[in-house]
Amino acid sequence: MNSPFPYDRLPISSEFFGRVAELEKLTTIAQNSNNLLIHSKRRMGKSSLIKTFFEKNSDIYLCIYVDIFDIVSKEDFAKQLLKALSNAGKFDLKTAIKNLTSLFKRVRVEPTIDQNTLEYSIKPIVATLTFEEMMEDFFHSLKELSKTNKILLAIDEFQQIANITDVKLDAMMRKHIQERENISYLFLGSKRHLLTSLFEYKAPLYELATHYELKPLELEAIFEYAKKYLDISLPMCEYLYQKSDGETKMIQQILHLLYIQKEQTVSKEQIDIVTKEILNSKDSSYKLLFDTLGNNQKTALKIVGKYKSGVFASAILTEYNIKKQTLQSSIDTLLKKELIDKEDERYFIPDRTFELWVEGL
Repeated sequence: MNSPFPYDRLPISSEFFGRVAELEKLTTIAQNSNNLLIHSKRRMGKSSLIKTFFEKNSDIYLCIYVDIFDIVSKEDFAKQLLKALSNAGKFDLKTAIKNLTSLFKRVRVEPTIDQNTLEYSIKPIVATLTFEEMMEDFFHSLKELSKTNKILLAIDEFQQIANITDVKLDAMMRKHIQERENISYLFLGSKRHLLTSLFEYKAPLYELATHYELKPLELEAIFEYAKKYLDISLPMCEYLYQKSDGETKMIQQILHLLYIQKEQTVSKEQIDIVTKEILNSKDSSYKLLFDTLGNNQKTALKIVGKYKSGVFASAILTEYNIKKQTLQSSIDTLLKKELIDKEDERYFIPDRTFELWVEGL
């Protein structure tokens, strides 16, 4: 039997637990064709939530999911949208190609096979098309499909469009979002400041989506699921939860390691051992990352890892022999590198595993 605690892949429906309120929220949004902006730290389960909701509702809605994490140009964005649209819905390959051929004005499609999974999919052929032509084809097709379908379009890592500077993608999308019928846009992202800036006052997408922060899984939901497969008590589950700071991926990875070596009741010692195992597995890559930083940035990272808030207190500056101006400059650099984040007046390292590694320096 495979481990019921996936941490390096998306869960199948039987492995998904909790998130009852979040699924209800998505149901309400979808039923009324509203838009939703979901943001949280990385590794909290945004993609798993959307994929599970899509799986549960694929008979009701035409569900389109696109991940734009690795786009570097406006053309990449358009290609990803077209690829996601081309592979949405439950159709056999021949029917899907026929439907898309009549739907698209300029884009051609052809079948392709993944050499690793041997699964067929549909590839849009866009080599001769401009960005404007690709986007026009996408939104025209979306509009046509919405005449006979209720559509959910999820764009994961949506903040990436802010890095495309030769065109205002948010302004371009505004018109289509405003004039939609039977379409819900679900925007997902993890770089909170960059993401929310796309929807702030005077931004093109202002008030075009309801903001929703994805909180950590509830402890009780984790315990109810974990105890089906492990001899674990609520206090031990709470200890694990605190150790991982509620980060879904780390919780799953700890539970996975406990599961594959289950022989006895889960204890603090076991949780500490598997946590150390996780940190040791990342040690080399974290050292390489740490070595890319200047000495002042290394010091700033250690301070944030240890103190979180009040980092500019005179006692801390004295302890680390660093000036306030130098620390501020180094923290700003770490923020730009996305190694740390800030919420209110509290700085933190968003990757919990990396945070624990830094705390151990």
